[in-house]
Amino acid sequence: MTPGSYFTALIAKSFGLNRRNKRLTEASNEMGLLRESEYHLGLRVWQDIEDIEELSVEYWNLRKLNKEMEASRERQISLNQDLVELHEKRSQILSEVSHEQSDLEDFRDKLMDRMQELTSERDSIIRKARDLRRAHEGFLAKIEVLKEKPDGEHEVAAVEAQIQEVKSTFRDLRKQRQEIANLIMRGDNELDELDAKLKAIQEEKKQRAAVVFNLMGEVNRELSAIRSSAGAIEVNIRQLLSEIGRYISRYDQQDPKCGEVARKEKILVGVMRMLRISISLNHKLADFK
Repeated sequence: MTPGSYFTALIAKSFGLNRRNKRLTEASNEMGLLRESEYHLGLRVWQDIEDIEELSVEYWNLRKLNKEMEASRERQISLNQDLVELHEKRSQILSEVSHEQSDLEDFRDKLMDRMQELTSERDSIIRKARDLRRAHEGFLAKIEVLKEKPDGEHEVAAVEAQIQEVKSTFRDLRKQRQEIANLIMRGDNELDELDAKLKAIQEEKKQRAAVVFNLMGEVNRELSAIRSSAGAIEVNIRQLLSEIGRYISRYDQQDPKCGEVARKEKILVGVMRMLRISISLNHKLADFK
């Protein structure tokens, strides 16, 4: 608000046109702009205020806080790099395959193939034994029929000889089946041992990866603490810069040192002066004390 618009609004108010809420809203918006301008002015000129005694506390505190902020940024960069390396290390541990593990897995694959062959061979023997059992039952039935024939003794003898061959073959098959069963049992035991060794290797990798994961947790906790501390530092820095901008813009005409500092930002300082006048006039129109 300019002085001209102030007098226009003052005349309108005398006629009963009182727009108090509008004036307070305008003043509030202008106050926000003023506070933001104070911060930006402080940000632009704070390094030039070392000789202004009234701002020495703010100046040296800013030097200290900026140094802390820079150290915080460097530490965050270092920790983030550590975190990347730890991620890569953990991924490498979990995906690595040692010579021992590779040899065990190859041997296990071959053993599994051999177990499948033995299982197929056992199933084949069982099928042959089943066929022999049916043949044996058929021969027995044939003998019963031949015994009823008057001249069937010769044929019965021949069938009985066949039965003996079947029994002999069946005993051989049973022996083979038992041998294969023993081989399968030993193979199962070997598989259990191999699985136990492979599991131990995996557990060892998980333990190493867990150590790295714990280190990652420590790094993340430190990063969180640093970010929180950096946030508090940023708030303090912004507050100090705003105080510097406020002081410089208020006393640029009364204090030669402030005027010297404010000279390169005279446009911004002029806008801030007009904002203060406008805020004051809006408050007067709103009867705000």
